Amino acid sequence: EDVWIQNKKIIPFYGQEFIHLLANFQHILFIPIIFFFGRAGIIVDSTVTERKFRPWTLLGNVLHILLHYFILSQTNYPLQVYVVASFQQAILSLQLLGNHYTKAFHPVHVVSEGNYCLWQVLCTQDFACPKWARWYYGGLNFHYSHHLFPKLSREYFHITTPRIKELCEKHGLPFIEIEFF
Repeated sequence: EDVWIQNKKIIPFYGQEFIHLLANFQHILFIPIIFFFGRAGIIVDSTVTERKFRPWTLLGNVLHILLHYFILSQTNYPLQVYVVASFQQAILSLQLLGNHYTKAFHPVHVVSEGNYCLWQVLCTQDFACPKWARWYYGGLNFHYSHHLFPKLSREYFHITTPRIKELCEKHGLPFIEIEFF
């Protein structure tokens, strides 16, 4: 990421003074930026980081913007509706960022060599939440299952997670599960 620097020791590798300034205050700015700009940021990031142009990505983003316009134009309080939706998106964003950004980063050439499953376990963690809240996170609170079995339907993640935990304990691998509402 260009702005969110995990360690101040890597600041000299970034050439822009503005990024240096933001990095010094990222611990203060992080939550407000996620809450107020996260929704737009996800759309922009998904479009910009596509490896090749896909018309359906652009079409999906245009439909997303039109849907927002349609929904917000139907209410007398569009700003309030958008802020409430942004806060809900921010909770999901915080959880997804917590799944990845708290773990060590490794160069692509390193993680592409060796054991796929090992790297998936080392790059993520789960969030424990009550059964009634699972629907809200769409199964992504079971992030080990999501990474190890990307094509498995999320409705089965709660079944695979105890087995993954058991295998991690058996092989001495970390299985991190953090409490999250």
